[in-house]
Amino acid sequence: MSIHQVLNSSSSAEPILVFDEFVLRADKSDSSVVISSPWNWWLNPGDRLSVMTTNSFLSYQLMATLADFVKPVSGEVVKRGTVSWPLGGEGGLDGKLSIDQSLDFLSNIYSDCFEKSRVTLQEFYEVLQAQSIEPSLKLKELDKDQKDYFYMALSILFSFDVYLVPKFRYLMSRKAVPLRALLHRQLEGCSLISTGGNNRFRREFCNKGLVLDGFGEVIFQGDLEQAIVLIDQKNDDSGKVDSDEDQFDFGDSLKNSDQDEPNDVL
Repeated sequence: MSIHQVLNSSSSAEPILVFDEFVLRADKSDSSVVISSPWNWWLNPGDRLSVMTTNSFLSYQLMATLADFVKPVSGEVVKRGTVSWPLGGEGGLDGKLSIDQSLDFLSNIYSDCFEKSRVTLQEFYEVLQAQSIEPSLKLKELDKDQKDYFYMALSILFSFDVYLVPKFRYLMSRKAVPLRALLHRQLEGCSLISTGGNNRFRREFCNKGLVLDGFGEVIFQGDLEQAIVLIDQKNDDSGKVDSDEDQFDFGDSLKNSDQDEPNDVL
């Protein structure tokens, strides 16, 4: 059974994402090393896919291309819905902006996603207030923990058809329990693509697994628990485990061509 048959067996709805002859870089130090076989599969509404691989750079490339920060080596992803910025990402918000100003700025850009949100503004401000984050505070005045909390809450406030989740450590912390509850609500009927190595997150938020080898070849797709067992075995065999401490950024090493430039917005 092919990957598109497995990933789409649960729904007859029009796919929300379609990977068409899609090729990524697979090696951080050598741009000529690309995934071994182009991807031709799609994701249906409601599919919450955990992409698992021991190649963390490949994971970064996937998230960066889905977020439109870099271009794939070849092929394309056809998006038939709104795709979030990477959950918890800071993006291009100026540190001189206040909490309120940052929200006003993004709500204008993502007006449709803001209007259809299942999370109310009152709930948003309540979870911020619990961390002593006042609306008048400037971003540069927040300490590191407050910044992590604010950017995660801000990501969850907007309703997207597909959420991108590159890392999980803060989201799965005890402090972020209220944020996880809000994310569950936003995900009703929506899709998700995640990367990284947190099995707690996978079991709580994902319903399917996709395991890739170091060169992007699909070696398993389907049942989430089977995928977790397989990737854990591969991590044990290689002695390498993806760290949730890895920072998801968009430096030169992520670019696939001289024309690729990081986006200035989240």
